[in-house]
Amino acid sequence: MREGHFEKRKDGKSAKKVGVIYKNLTVKGVAASASFVRTLPDAIMGTFGPDLYHILCRFFPFLSVGSPNTRDLIHDFTGCVRDGEMMLVLGRPGAGCSTFLKAVANNRQGYAGVSGDVTYGGIPAGKQAKMYRGEVNYNPEDDIHFANLNVWQTFTFALMNKTKKKAREEIPIIADALMRMFGIAHTKYTRVGDEFTRGVSGGERKRVSIAETLASKSTVMCWDNSTRGLDASTALDYARSLRIMTDVSNRTTLVTLYQAGEGIYDLMDKVLVIDQGREIFMGRKEEARQYFIDLGFQAPERQTTADFLTAVTDPIERRFRPGCEQSTPKTPEELEKAFRESPQYQKVLEDVRDYEASLQQSDYEAAKEFESAVQEGKSKHVSNKSPYTVSFFQQVLACSKREFWLFFGDTTTLYTKVFIIISNGLIVGSLFYGTSEGTAGAFPRGGALFFSILFLGWLQLTELMKAVSGRAVVARHKDYAFYRPSAVSMARVLTDFPIIAVQVCLFSIIMYFMCTLDIEAGKFFIYLLFVYVTTILLTALYRMFASLSPEIDTAVRFSGIALNLLIIYTGYVIPKPQLLGEYIWFGWIYWVNPLGYSFEAVLTNEFSGRTLP
Repeated sequence: MREGHFEKRKDGKSAKKVGVIYKNLTVKGVAASASFVRTLPDAIMGTFGPDLYHILCRFFPFLSVGSPNTRDLIHDFTGCVRDGEMMLVLGRPGAGCSTFLKAVANNRQGYAGVSGDVTYGGIPAGKQAKMYRGEVNYNPEDDIHFANLNVWQTFTFALMNKTKKKAREEIPIIADALMRMFGIAHTKYTRVGDEFTRGVSGGERKRVSIAETLASKSTVMCWDNSTRGLDASTALDYARSLRIMTDVSNRTTLVTLYQAGEGIYDLMDKVLVIDQGREIFMGRKEEARQYFIDLGFQAPERQTTADFLTAVTDPIERRFRPGCEQSTPKTPEELEKAFRESPQYQKVLEDVRDYEASLQQSDYEAAKEFESAVQEGKSKHVSNKSPYTVSFFQQVLACSKREFWLFFGDTTTLYTKVFIIISNGLIVGSLFYGTSEGTAGAFPRGGALFFSILFLGWLQLTELMKAVSGRAVVARHKDYAFYRPSAVSMARVLTDFPIIAVQVCLFSIIMYFMCTLDIEAGKFFIYLLFVYVTTILLTALYRMFASLSPEIDTAVRFSGIALNLLIIYTGYVIPKPQLLGEYIWFGWIYWVNPLGYSFEAVLTNEFSGRTLP
């Protein structure tokens, strides 16, 4: 695995090795404000006011009025982590550990602003984000996956997007090796699951997240509380695995842990301590404990070093040496000032200068080897400037395969949808069964046709939840440079064609013949075509609202309003002549309403060449 998939080797050494230098790194976020529980009036007013305004502002920023208040999430961080080194980031929850890792990993979406310099072996952050995005990864604390994929499918999909075409036969071997490496081979065909879907255990799901990140073949890895859900023994084994991988592959590893035993702490090279967004220590792990003792803090004998360093930032938990209660710095600002004035900070600055000097003296040879190795790992038809490993066509194929896995993996939804289609077809079809062949049956036939083109469109509203819930996974995979988000959209459209075709055939066969519509092959297939096209169009409409909306609640509201408008202005509830002649202010909606054209088409198809007695 080390020689083949995870890295490119040159003369027995890793060809992909870049360290991280960050200078004066500051991240600003939107200041927290009061939030209230939304009520029904709030939802109604929001639909026609603030919510609609926020959606428009996403596409037309000039409509935005004013700017939000901001505050520093992390303030003026400086340091470096060389290739082959591991750094432990410590701090209480909310201190800024995750923000720091995201900033180092160039994962800057959602922040009001990021200032300072971050370079990767001499490669600027802008170039890294554009051309080498998947080489610097951030593994989040929460384990978010597609719940209906099993473990083997999750790994296989990740490897399909990070393995060039010539090495595709190795994918099953690597996937099995990953499962054995993390002791989850017995869960191969078990769903990953989530809070609502039964699957693997929490600890096993965490290992799935870790293995998926390793499959991305990144050079710089940022792990956010990645031992959550693991027992002490497994957490130590995991840390040892990171240590071995960092040493052998010359990777750069940053880890934040809220509870790190002494065994894990000893595996690190450097440690960074954060208190409310302030850098209060950064340096070699051996020097951290004594530094804070010299400041005046008391280290209990049985307390681990990591716990002691974290306790320094807790006003309740920390203890002072006798006689140092007044002189010891206590606030984050005071601790930061003490660190800036200490010899430890001068060592950090000297380390940064030495690393920059070594890079310049070598003419950034490591960065050049890194760029060359990344290019060699790409498929033949992928541009040198693209951050992706495989072509867009291969991404669409992989995402299409995943969409089919998701569809057939969610058997409950599949069987429920089939039952609803058949049962509603039989129930509604029975209402129109035996409709008169004369003029008395003309209006009921129109009702049957109107219901036919609408029913499956209503049923496709379930796509909203699927599109919104999978957004976090798609965003993470984009950061890993697995695929373009457009590849997912294209794949969903491609998989819609056969899946919706089966649904339309089931429903249309029942409805058409039970409603005793005109039994003629040509008319039946035209009817089938327009029901199919209308369902595809409504599905695309729902997905559009899902992509525009920040949450499922907003997507449902706007989709419901849009569907009601389309129904009203179809020409059935209000006849077309009346709609265009008397309701001129809104009658124009008919001309942009696909349901209106579909209804007119199936109505014309049914009564064309037919004599009503």
